[in-house]
Amino acid sequence: MMPNEVSIDLGAIRDNFVEIRRLAGPKSRILAVVKSDAYGHGMIPVARTLETAGVDYLGVFELEEAQDLRKAGVTVPVLIMMGITPEEVSPTVDNRLTPALFQQDVAERLSEKSLKQGVVTPVHIKVDTGMTRLGVPLEELDGFLRSLVPLKGLRLEGIFTHLAVSDQPHHPFTVRQIQAFGEAVETSRRFGVCMEAVHLSNSGALLDQSGLDFLMVRPGILLYGSPPGGAWAAGSFRPAMTFRSKVIQVRTVPPGTSISYGCTYRTRAKATIATIPVGYDDGYSRLLSNKGEALIRGTRVPVVGRVCMNLTMVDVTSLEGVAVGDEVVFLGVQGSERMTAEEIAEKMGTISYEVYCSIGKSNRRVYTDPGKDG
Repeated sequence: MMPNEVSIDLGAIRDNFVEIRRLAGPKSRILAVVKSDAYGHGMIPVARTLETAGVDYLGVFELEEAQDLRKAGVTVPVLIMMGITPEEVSPTVDNRLTPALFQQDVAERLSEKSLKQGVVTPVHIKVDTGMTRLGVPLEELDGFLRSLVPLKGLRLEGIFTHLAVSDQPHHPFTVRQIQAFGEAVETSRRFGVCMEAVHLSNSGALLDQSGLDFLMVRPGILLYGSPPGGAWAAGSFRPAMTFRSKVIQVRTVPPGTSISYGCTYRTRAKATIATIPVGYDDGYSRLLSNKGEALIRGTRVPVVGRVCMNLTMVDVTSLEGVAVGDEVVFLGVQGSERMTAEEIAEKMGTISYEVYCSIGKSNRRVYTDPGKDG
């Protein structure tokens, strides 16, 4: 078996959820985002952990994810944030799911199917307040609501929007979006709908204490222990993911030895090079070539040469006695050192979300929960 392993600390996710509840306040409900396989952490184990912890709602991207939650026995309400197609109406109703709604034809089919089944399907109206991605434009919301209210079999339970720059504290565009969303909420109030689940506060807004008066928050990345952007500190949130492997070869090479494809790195002096069976096929990006670092024996060592599909080389000249079988940590803690998703992302020119998704979905995962029986 390959030594590569992603370890997920479910206790950290539970603790992060508790901290989110503290930040949101006792009156706010929590819609936890577990889309994209819980950002690479494993949607089903994470959802079960959050359900046990008392989460109010779960958010996924698409119908298939929501169906997987139901098949796994998860019973809390699930919001399909992308919305659904007309062809997905039947399984949505059958599985007691809540779709985001911004299309008239889908609304009509949902109504028809719900009436036939003798059920009422909750929906959350998605409003576009400036993201220009998905949703009903604010200026069209009045007409959209007028067309929805007469439809039987639907319960207009919620209304939400998505913030574009909440990863930057106190951004004026966020202020404008919150104001626009307030107008959308007032419009829905005139129709007497959408008062149970009103939400826009993602992780950044939660840290910024913005939009909490709507009494539902929608955290994502904070659940997994990372801040939403470089302007925020992790604070009391604990990263849940560790990515580790083992050394499979150690060689001492003379000065001027080229390492890996393209000869992009040559040793300046006699060097000891360790090879690890981790590469871009395992979610460790080629962009980390000659930039990345790993932890061996609690010490940072540099990635040298290009990251290959299945192999990466590191210079361990500074360490004594590195041997085949030694643990290598690319993400997480070893000894007193920590390698964070944020610093990996900075070297790649991306965000921690991509790091988690890439690594988490590409490797064998194991789950720990040291606090469960405590």
